[in-house]
Amino acid sequence: MKLSGDPRGIDVLRKFKDEKPEYLKFLLKSAQTNFDRRARFKDEEGNEFVLEYDPLKKEFNVFRD
Repeated sequence: MKLSGDPRGIDVLRKFKDEKPEYLKFLLKSAQTNFDRRARFKDEEGNEFVLEYDPLKKEFNVFRD
């Protein structure tokens, strides 16, 4: 799995990996299966991020919403 984009958003996802692995799996699956290929999430401070999946490249991209 390749992940690129906003460093803060990537750090939040890494924190989810350690603290909330089931939620991270949910976000990844949602991004892969949603019609718009996106899943939204927030950090502890309320900053909103979007996890976007590119099925052609099989990559995830994170950016601020």
